[in-house]
This record gives sequence, C-alpha cells and structure tokens, in this order.
Amino acid sequence: MILYRRMFYVLGVIFLALATAMVIPAILDFTQNRGVCFLVAGTFCCFIGGLLFFSYRTHETLNLKERILVMLFAWSSVPILSSIPLLTSGPDMAPLDCIFEMASALTTTGASVISDSLSEGLLLWRSLLQLFGCAGVAVSWLYVFPYFLSTTDVCGYGRASSWPLQTVMFVYLSIMLVGSFLLMESGMSAVDALCCVLDSISSGGISGIHPSTGFWLLVPAIMMFISGLPITLLRNLSVNGITALRDPQFICYVLIISIVTVFFTIYQILFSDGSVVACLQRALLTTVSSMTTTDIRLDESAPLVASCFQLLGFCGGGLGSCGGGVKIFRLIMTYMILKGYFIRLVKNNAVYVPTYAGKKLEESDITGLFSYFLSYLFFALLASLVLVYLDVDFGKALSVVLTSCNNDGPFWGLHRMTASEIAVLAPSVKIILIISMIVGRVEFISFFVIFTKIFWKK
Repeated sequence: MILYRRMFYVLGVIFLALATAMVIPAILDFTQNRGVCFLVAGTFCCFIGGLLFFSYRTHETLNLKERILVMLFAWSSVPILSSIPLLTSGPDMAPLDCIFEMASALTTTGASVISDSLSEGLLLWRSLLQLFGCAGVAVSWLYVFPYFLSTTDVCGYGRASSWPLQTVMFVYLSIMLVGSFLLMESGMSAVDALCCVLDSISSGGISGIHPSTGFWLLVPAIMMFISGLPITLLRNLSVNGITALRDPQFICYVLIISIVTVFFTIYQILFSDGSVVACLQRALLTTVSSMTTTDIRLDESAPLVASCFQLLGFCGGGLGSCGGGVKIFRLIMTYMILKGYFIRLVKNNAVYVPTYAGKKLEESDITGLFSYFLSYLFFALLASLVLVYLDVDFGKALSVVLTSCNNDGPFWGLHRMTASEIAVLAPSVKIILIISMIVGRVEFISFFVIFTKIFWKK
C-alpha cells in the first residue's frame, strides 16, 4: 500500500536539503555583489520543502514502492528547482536549457549547454549539485537498489546497508577537503579547487576545471579513482582492514585501469611529445576519468584509442559507486556465467558452478542480471527510435542515448558533444537526453517497474 503522506515528508526533507545547499553560493554571490538569485531560489525551495515537511511529518518508514516513487520524483524535480538561479541570473538561456544543465550536473553526466563564462556562485552551484547527486546515488544504492539485487548477500550489501549514510558522507567530505587543500597549494583559487574536487569525487566533470600539467594532475585522478570504488569496500576497509581489498570488483577495477594506463602511456610516448612522466600522468588521468565516466580528456586521441576510452565508460565503477556505466560487478558475473556455459558446451560431463566472491550465483542472480541488460537494451532502442522519428541519424541516436544512460556524455559516435552542439539540439531531443540521464541514474528496472500493474496493486 502506498501512503503519499510519507512520500511528501521525505520529499520535504530533500527540498530543504537543496535549499540549505544554496547557502554557500548565495554567500559567495553576496560578497561579490552578484545579486540575490540564490536567496530567492533558496527561499522558494525552503517554502516548498517546509510546507511538505511540517504538513506531513511522520516517523513511519517508507516501504519499497514508496522509496521507488520518491527516488524517481526527486531525481526529476530537483533539476527543475535547482535551475531557478541559472534561469534568473545566468546567461540568456531557455528554461529547458537550464533544466538540462542542472539534470546533467545532478546525474553527474557532465554535459553542458553553456559556452559563456559563469559567475563563481553559479559555477560553484553547478558543481555542488554534483555532490547532491552523489549523495542521491549513495541513498539509492543503500536503501532502494538492494531490493532489486538478488546479489545482495554475494556482494556484501547486507553489511553495507547497515553503514549509516552520515558516515558515508563524512568519508567523502573528508577526502574532498584534503583534495581542495592540495589543489589550492598548487596555485588554484579556492573556488576552482573546490569545483575540480567536486567534479572528480562525484564523477561529473561538468566544470572542466583541472590542473593544466604536472604532479597536481594526480589529485583529481585520485579523487576520481575513489569515486569509482565500491561503496561496500569503503565500509569493509574500516571493519576488515587490508583483507577487504580482495573484493573482486576492486581487483578488476585496478587491473583494468593499470593495463589501459600502461598501453596509453606507451602510445603517447611513441606518437606525442613529452617526457615519460608527463605521458604517464596524462594517461592515468584520462584512463581513470573514462572508467569512472567523468571523462576529462586532455587531448584528442586516434579513433581506436578514443573508442577504447568510450568502452571504459560502459564498464563504469563498482557497486554503489558514483561512477556510471553498467558497474563492474555485473561484468564479472556475466563473465562467470559465460565461462560456465562454454565449459559445459565443450565438456558434456563437466560440472561448473558460477561463483562471485567465493559464493554461488543462484538462478535469481542470473535472472536479475539479464533482466537488467534487457531493460537497458529495451530503453536504449526505444529512446533511439524516438530520436530517429525526430530526424536524428540512428547511429548518432543510439550513441547519444547510450552515453547519456551511462552518465558519460552525450557523444556523437566517438566525439563528445560540445556545449554549442548540445545547445542547438531540438527541445524534444534535449528532453529525451534528460530522461536518459535520469533513467541511467535510477537504474532501468526501478524505472520500468512503475509501468507494471502489480506495482500499483494494494
């Protein structure tokens, strides 16, 4: 049974948190005499949030259906409310463009329609919204998605979900403070350093601010690396110590990044100028940013290399991480299942039991895995066909939808679309991209489940 009273209360808390987040850019704009757009927007969000909070205040816990609906409505409504400062005091933009910009920041996709420079307040707000989305990802993975994962016990989510959200956010905020301090030591301003760290730790990359060269490139690379770690690993490290690093997701994550970094370093040494150390630093930043779907690239690469980096974006980060993509644990499970199938195909009498982290994969695990991929494929094809109907080439339509769902784009083929290219897209195309970015963050099964009859039955 769905009780909307409980849902409205939680939404009120979310809107109040959004209003609170506007305080920092509001103070920055006030000190620079940039107007009161954040004060107006914050007051409006506070009014809406306070009205819902005090009118429907309750201590009852949301059930699964209510959690799904709250998650979907929050990811859809927050971009609208957060676009108010950009709409009222930013560059001359259409309302849909403002919503697109904020949806891209919230979902940590990193696409932008803004070619002009922004005030420091708006620049910081756009990056802060990525942190808001990062918190939303953590909440979704801790309290909603485990219900759709029959792999909960296999992946250690029973332990992770008992880890308080406050602790998760404290860990991330501590890492952000250290990273900001280091970047300020490199000569960056406080706002630029904070934006760079927010871009990196949230795997968003929307501001595009990063150190130009040198040792300091390692700071955002480390931040992005952390953003792609399984959220279970961060908790298990505090409990089990170094033994937690035996997590197959972590091993696979590090292995992929290491191999690609080495190959791209060799490629740069052979075909570009620069020292070995400089090539290694650029290769590491590009590889980690591609793997975590942050996609900060310092230079354009050959088509083969660019396609490899785009493929990394489909891998994404670990379970519950801020990185997009299909997540590494699903790739490992797919490999184990296919391995067992081929073994039984070649050796008729062979007995092979697919496992993950030493635990047997049940039939429900396999069903859930392929349900995800089928839902992914169905949505991508459906959205692509809609774009084809809107006179977009099918190849480009499929590419832009897939990379938007991965929160890695959008891309036209191997070319990441620039702000000017996105800005001239038809409004209907932008709406499809906004939906794709949001659906990619809320996971496809939780999106499609609301269209089933059984979901709405009492």
